[in-house]
Amino acid sequence: MATQQATTSGKQEGRLEESPHHIKSVIAEMKHVTQDKGGFQYENHKVAEMEFYLLEELNFNMIVFHPYRALTTLAQDLGTKNEDVQRAWFIVNDTYKTDMCLLYPPYVIAAAALYLPIALKGGGQYGDNSTSNDHSAQGVVTRGAKKGATSAVTNDANNNGETTKVKDIRQWFALLNVDLDQIIDIVQEIISLYEVWDEYNKKNQEKHQEKHQEIHGILQRLLKK
Repeated sequence: MATQQATTSGKQEGRLEESPHHIKSVIAEMKHVTQDKGGFQYENHKVAEMEFYLLEELNFNMIVFHPYRALTTLAQDLGTKNEDVQRAWFIVNDTYKTDMCLLYPPYVIAAAALYLPIALKGGGQYGDNSTSNDHSAQGVVTRGAKKGATSAVTNDANNNGETTKVKDIRQWFALLNVDLDQIIDIVQEIISLYEVWDEYNKKNQEKHQEKHQEIHGILQRLLKK
C-alpha cells in the first residue's frame, strides 16, 4: 500500500510541476527501485485509481507554495550577496529530503535557510553598507520595511535610484513576522541532517579505503608469486 501511495504521489507531483510522466514509465521505475525489496505488485489501473483517492484526500487543492519565492523576496529585502543566496537555495533543496516541508510554512523555511549562511560568517552586521544600482529590490515590502527598520532595503528618491542596503541582522530577523522558535528548530534540524550525511560519507570512505587496501594486498601477493 505504501509503495502504491508513493508511486501515485510521484506521478501527481510531476503533473503539478508541469513535468508529467506516463503511468507506465512511473511504474517501471518503481519496479526497478523496489526489485530488491519485494518488488512493486500494482498494475496501471490500481495506480490510476489511487489518484482519485489522493486528490479527494487533498480536497482537490493542487496549489503548492515553495520556499523559493519567499527566499528571493527576503534576500532582496536584506540585500543579500549572490553567493549567500545560492547557498540558501541549496539548503532549501536539502530540506525537501526531510519532512520539514510538511511541518513548517514555506516562508519560515526560507528565513531559516537564509539565516544559516549569514550566521556562519558571524557578527551582527551584514555587508558593507555600500550602495548599488541594482533595482531588483524595488517594491519589496516586509514588516521591517513598513516599520522603517534600518535593516529594510529602501529606495531613496534623492540618491539617483541607488538602493541603500542596511545590515543589522538581529534587528532584521526580529522584525520579521515569523516565529523565531520555528526558525531555530529548522536550523537545528538542517544541521543535524548535515551531521548525519557527513558521518555517512566518512563511513563510506572508510569502507572504500578498506576495500582498496584489501585489493592492494591481493595484488601484492599475486605479484610475489
